[in-house]
Amino acid sequence: MRLTGRDWALSFFVIVGIAGLFVGVPLVSAAAAFLLVLALAAEWLTNESIATLKVGHRTDAAAVVIGQAAEVWVTVEHPRPWPLTAVHFEDTVPLGLEVADPKPPGFQKMALGSAVWGAFPVGSHERVRHRVTVVARERGRWIMGPARVWGGDPLGWSKFELFAPDRAVLTVYPRLFAVPRSLLNPNRPQGERRGPPWNPPDPLRVVGVRPYQPGDPRRLIHPHATAHTGTLQVKRLETEGDEQLELLALAATAPYIWEGVDKDRLESLVSATASVADKFLRTGSALGLSVVGSVYGWPRGVNLSPGRGPEHWARVMTALAWVQPGGGQGHDLGPSLVRLSKRLRPGAHLIYFACFHQASWTPMLRRLAARGVQITFVPVGMADAPPAVAGVRVHPWSPGLVAP
Repeated sequence: MRLTGRDWALSFFVIVGIAGLFVGVPLVSAAAAFLLVLALAAEWLTNESIATLKVGHRTDAAAVVIGQAAEVWVTVEHPRPWPLTAVHFEDTVPLGLEVADPKPPGFQKMALGSAVWGAFPVGSHERVRHRVTVVARERGRWIMGPARVWGGDPLGWSKFELFAPDRAVLTVYPRLFAVPRSLLNPNRPQGERRGPPWNPPDPLRVVGVRPYQPGDPRRLIHPHATAHTGTLQVKRLETEGDEQLELLALAATAPYIWEGVDKDRLESLVSATASVADKFLRTGSALGLSVVGSVYGWPRGVNLSPGRGPEHWARVMTALAWVQPGGGQGHDLGPSLVRLSKRLRPGAHLIYFACFHQASWTPMLRRLAARGVQITFVPVGMADAPPAVAGVRVHPWSPGLVAP
C-alpha cells in the first residue's frame, strides 16, 4: 500500500498561515488554518481507509472447460463509516482467457492478454464487487492480476494505492472427445468387472448407499436408508475383479528437445489422454495417471496412484490441464515404464500415449506383455506407421478428429 500527494498541501497551508500573521492579514491566516485542518482530516481519513480497506481478487469457479465462461471478481470492502467517492481498479487477463462480449468500457487488448479497468463508489460499511466475464480459450492454468486498486479523499489531496494480496487463478480442463469402444479392453465386458456377465457383484457385500436413479433395480433399494432420509436410497455393492488401469503420456512431440514443440499435436495428445481417462473414470473404474513432462511448479511430471470418484477425476483433469512439455525427465518414456512395472500386476491394462516411438522402449514393453500386462499404444499424429511390438495393440488417434 502507498500514500501519496499530501506533503505539498500541508506545507503550502503552513507557509500561507505564517505569512498571513507576518503581513497582518488575519483572514488569510484563518483560511490557511481551516484548509490545514481539512488537509489533516483528509490525510487521517485516507490513512484509516488504507489501514482497514480489504481488497479481494478471485474467480467464481476453480476450473472450467474450453469454451465455458467464468467471472473474475475484484472486491473492495470498506468497514469505516465514511464513503469513498471513487475507487479505481485495474486488472490483467492472460492470453488463454478472452474477455467476453460486450467488452467493458475500460478494455484494451495487449500482446500477452488484455487489461480491464474501471471505477465505482464504495459507501460506508459496504462491500462492492466488480465482475468481469472471461471465456476459456486454451487449456492451462491461467493467473490473472495483480489487481491494483487506488483512490483518495473527496478533495483529492491524499491518495492511496493497494494491490490485492492474491491473484485469481482459473484452471481450464482439456478438450474431451468421444472414445470409440474399440479402444477399451476387450476383457472388460461389464465396466470395471472382469469375467463373464453371469458373475455379478455379491449382494451381501454392501459398501454404502446412494440416491436412487432411474433404471436402478428395485431389489437394490435399501429400506432402512430410505426410511431414514425420506428419499429412495439404493445399495452400493462392492465390485469384483477391479481391473488395474494405468495411463501413461509423453508430453513431447519430437524425440529431441531442440526440435521444438508442435502445439497442435501436444494439445491433441493431452486431449486424447483426458478423453480416455474421463471415459474410464465415469464408469467407476480405478485409474492411475503418469505423465512425462512438467506441471506448473513441479518439473518432474505427474504420478497419480490409481483412484476413482469425482475427486480423483478432478485431480486427473487438473494434472492434464497443467501439463507442459519438457521437464526434468526429458523426452524418455523408459524411466516411467520401469517405475510403472513395479505396480503393474498380471492382467493390468496399460495405455500409453506418444507422438513418436523410440526403439529403447521395445524391450520393456515386451517384458510387460510377457508378464500378462495388456498394453495399448495410442500414437497421436504420427506420420510413419508405428512399429509392431508383440503383445502391444496399436490404436492411432488423429489430431482434430472427434472420433479417432
